[in-house]
Amino acid sequence: MIKEITTYLKAGMGTSWVIGANLFAGFAPPGTEGDCVIVIESGGIPNFYLKDSQHKAVQVLSRAKDYHDAINNAMVVYRVLHGLAGITLTAIDEPNDILVNTISAISLPQSLGQDDRGLFIISTNYVFKLQAA
Repeated sequence: MIKEITTYLKAGMGTSWVIGANLFAGFAPPGTEGDCVIVIESGGIPNFYLKDSQHKAVQVLSRAKDYHDAINNAMVVYRVLHGLAGITLTAIDEPNDILVNTISAISLPQSLGQDDRGLFIISTNYVFKLQAA
């Protein structure tokens, strides 16, 4: 499902973002340089009564050499995702398309500090309320 989310996100972020170059689904490969955005699955809650429904937790990390670039990129993602409702994610790795009832950020983008290379990392966590389309 993470590839479907990343593909949708890329469409809303503009032409400077390229999946596999500076926008990644799941992880950034070792040695990735420069600014990037990483979309990570971080659990979720299945619905006991509706087997095709779940609340999927997704973390988005924005990483950049400059703090302001990192926060600005995180805010671009925030503006694309937060508050969306009633969209369909086209199946890539999933057997069927996915209906996204709502997407909500748990908080505004927040700093996690710097990594061991001095890159600034900004994190935002989202809840995707999903069901099979």
